[in-house]
Amino acid sequence: MPLQTATPTPIPSPTPVPTPSPSPTPTCTQRYGWVEARTFFSQILDREVSYRVYVPPCYEIGDQTYPVLYVIHGYPYDETHWDRLGVDETANDGIYSGVYPPFLIVMPNCDPSPDGIFVNTSGGDQSVEGLIVNELMPQVEQIYRVQATREGRAIGGISRGGVWSLEIGFRHPDLFAAVGGHSAALSVNRPHPLYDPFNLIADPAVRSLRIWLDAGDRDWARVGVERLHQALDEQGIPHEFTLGEGGHENAYWSQMMPAYLAFYTAGWKQ
Repeated sequence: MPLQTATPTPIPSPTPVPTPSPSPTPTCTQRYGWVEARTFFSQILDREVSYRVYVPPCYEIGDQTYPVLYVIHGYPYDETHWDRLGVDETANDGIYSGVYPPFLIVMPNCDPSPDGIFVNTSGGDQSVEGLIVNELMPQVEQIYRVQATREGRAIGGISRGGVWSLEIGFRHPDLFAAVGGHSAALSVNRPHPLYDPFNLIADPAVRSLRIWLDAGDRDWARVGVERLHQALDEQGIPHEFTLGEGGHENAYWSQMMPAYLAFYTAGWKQ
């Protein structure tokens, strides 16, 4: 019987699998963000606390996370203070024009009544510091897609709120990358030494912060702000200091709002 040679079965060429095209980044066509009013229960105050959140345009498109700015009102104002000064309109304009990256702004009510913690405490867990760091921030980070990192957070305040922002920022440089004090009422502040911004700048970690100070040229708070500016200079701590035109008044802070937001967002990528 003759030997038969088997014909090899041809190996089929692999069928090329098309590489999926990356999903296009949604294009934002919204011109305006919006402000949401919320509350959370505070163990410190044993009651509901109001806060407002500016949400940037197209937040609902995609799943990216955003940097967040916490801002503290002056006395005797409440969580609507920054809103009334035009922070949301300024953010809308800057984001739309590409000057600022999209970001969220959180505006809490810090118990500004005459017997409240806003004016009757100066730091620690049972104060505005605890209200923001231990209660508000976890709430915000649970609800919103914010960057829960030091680099993604900044904090600022006006007048008495400016004292609080400096106290909180200087005590928590591990939580915030930037801190601003706008007409900070340092000249009338009588804090416990542990919470005094003039003492807190001795911590070497404060040097890691981007720091902004400003006041109006007719502002009674100017003296204290200039003292802190000089103290920072003496210790060689980099910071920005601006003396604007105006008094201790809403008109001054409103006209400064574009500069404030430019400072806070400078460390955030577009």
